[in-house]
Amino acid sequence: SRSHAVIEPLLSLQWFVKMEPLAQPALEAYRSGAIRFVPERFGRTYAAGLEAIRDWNISRQIWWGHQLPVWYTPDDEVVVAHDEDEAKRLARERFGSEELRRDPDTLDTWFSSGLWPFSILGWPERTPELAHWYPNQVMITSRDIIFLWVSRMVMLGLRFVGTIPFDTVFVTPLVFDLHGRKMSKSLGNAIDPMTDLVPKYGADGTRFGILRQMRLESQELRFDERYCDEAKRFATKLWNALRYTCALPEGLPGAAVLPPRDALTLADKWILTELRACVATVERAYDGFQFGVAADALLQFGWYTFCDWYVEATKAEGQEATRAAVLSFVLNAFVRAMHPIAPFVTEEIWLTLPHDGETIVTASWPDLAEIPAFETDAAAFRAVIAKVEELRNARADWEIAPKDWMQVEIPATLAGERDVVEALATLARARIATYDGGDGTLQDRILAVRGVADTAKLRERYMREIARLESEVARSEKKLANDGFVAKASPEVVAGERTKRDEYRGELERARAALAALPR
Repeated sequence: SRSHAVIEPLLSLQWFVKMEPLAQPALEAYRSGAIRFVPERFGRTYAAGLEAIRDWNISRQIWWGHQLPVWYTPDDEVVVAHDEDEAKRLARERFGSEELRRDPDTLDTWFSSGLWPFSILGWPERTPELAHWYPNQVMITSRDIIFLWVSRMVMLGLRFVGTIPFDTVFVTPLVFDLHGRKMSKSLGNAIDPMTDLVPKYGADGTRFGILRQMRLESQELRFDERYCDEAKRFATKLWNALRYTCALPEGLPGAAVLPPRDALTLADKWILTELRACVATVERAYDGFQFGVAADALLQFGWYTFCDWYVEATKAEGQEATRAAVLSFVLNAFVRAMHPIAPFVTEEIWLTLPHDGETIVTASWPDLAEIPAFETDAAAFRAVIAKVEELRNARADWEIAPKDWMQVEIPATLAGERDVVEALATLARARIATYDGGDGTLQDRILAVRGVADTAKLRERYMREIARLESEVARSEKKLANDGFVAKASPEVVAGERTKRDEYRGELERARAALAALPR
């Protein structure tokens, strides 16, 4: 036993449930598609248990539980009844005496648990709660109790209520530590979220961090606490974005309504397009029980797209007319999409913003039809972001000191968005110095750096790197051109060499481009 006590077999009187009549309807519910499993493969686990079912011993010798509804006469005649009064009446009618003793055993815990979907709703009475909440929709459980619990709930629900208790069974992964060991008290690696995580990361940080690590294709969640820490910082980031929005001098709008489309800036159109894509991704992920995918999409949009880029863009001149309304609209829709996996911070943000209703719990899901998309404008703004990121990389590549500002040129085609470009370029400590009068694209001109890099030193470094990469490409190509190598080496080795050659070619192309981009 778990306590290391010696266990010896002992014959005793036990009560059993005949399972074949119960198992067949439950099996048919699965085969007919009335019950589905997510992931699907666990439906086979459910079916296999029912197909090989044996009669169920439900007698347990434990202190707590539902006592068996069984009484015995002094002559050991058996009386089964709903309660003691009924048992006495039956005993008097059958045996002429009300003298009874009750069986001291309790029901198997899984039998009691199998009654749970309807017993908590007032059954056997036909209560309003039972009519409203039974059957339910989704049962969330673990793979190791599919037969022990899920199948019993289905069998008993069909037997006592006449319908299945739920139509979907979502099987969560088991939680392991980073070394691949299942978390358990006996191993000493178990984590109690209430005492070990929530005090450090909050309830939202704990929930979001755990769910972000979930993947349907894997049934092993190797828990990494760093995800909870990141989720906590994400919540703080969103809260600061709310504070910024509330502090705008133009004030919050009276309702979460967008300005007219012709008034929206390039940055506004981009963030709305990205919001629509995020909500669509999250909606699909929720529908498919892909909670990790949903959390990834929420983090990517909320932290990087919205906070890091759009909020900064709203600080540029010319954004004042629309920014408060767009910020409020985006935050309102975003926190509704995020609410299922971070309920507390999203509730506070939603209540602070213009909203309809008393709580976000009863708010409607963001309607994609109400979130406009501007793909062409969004693509133009993405190009700006890509070049600002290149500017950041250029600081390291060109060894520009952190204290120095880069000066860059942008094409005349972006003159209308100069303020936004300057606001974002400031993140890379870059100033817009001149405007090209020609037709050059952003890709052509924005990385023209003026006067802050040691270009002679950089040119020499790039030329050395190019020579090295040219040598590596030539060596790899010569090796792959050798018929003997290709014929004798394993397919994995040949494939690996081809991968290396392609990587060298890519690095060489980038080095040549960087050399060509250096100011002369």
